[in-house]
Amino acid sequence: MINAPNLDDLISVTPAGRKIDVVLVSIDNFQTQMTSLATFRENNPGVRIITLAHEYDAESLFALFNLGVNGALLDDISQTAIELAFQLITEGEKIYPSNLASIMMERFHFMASLELDTIDMLDIELSPREHEILECLASGDSNKRIAIRLNISEATVKVHVKSILRKIKVDNRTQAAIWALRSQPRGTGGYATSLS
Repeated sequence: MINAPNLDDLISVTPAGRKIDVVLVSIDNFQTQMTSLATFRENNPGVRIITLAHEYDAESLFALFNLGVNGALLDDISQTAIELAFQLITEGEKIYPSNLASIMMERFHFMASLELDTIDMLDIELSPREHEILECLASGDSNKRIAIRLNISEATVKVHVKSILRKIKVDNRTQAAIWALRSQPRGTGGYATSLS
């Protein structure tokens, strides 16, 4: 077993020629660690990833699933259960909380409803600032990161996000990001393609 303070350091402390099969990542802040997870997954597609966290909300589980994380466990799990999880994941299984299925169904129903939506997107009027913030949402940025990127306050970001959700008639940030990706004109360099 190799220990490292974070994913960025894991590769550098791994002895040459040593193959990494499974990594166990302790998550204490999804906002800051999701980018690191995405980068690690992109650079190490064959490595299986298990996350440990105190709790998971629906958005975090959906983001982890989209990143290709193989398992999401609670940090109060027993050592025996962790060993079993490792065994199942090395055999190709995925281990997620049982409520993920219902979360995924909600997302699929929402995306299907978007396909059937007859609202003309050109009729929705977003301000230039709202377009910028929607692009940030499609990139998976937090309110704090959006505020830094656009040099505005977090309170201002929250007001704009609320306005965007109302105008495009969705309930949350993930749905807004999906809407943004779907509404991007073909062949443009507009919204990013990651929800992480």
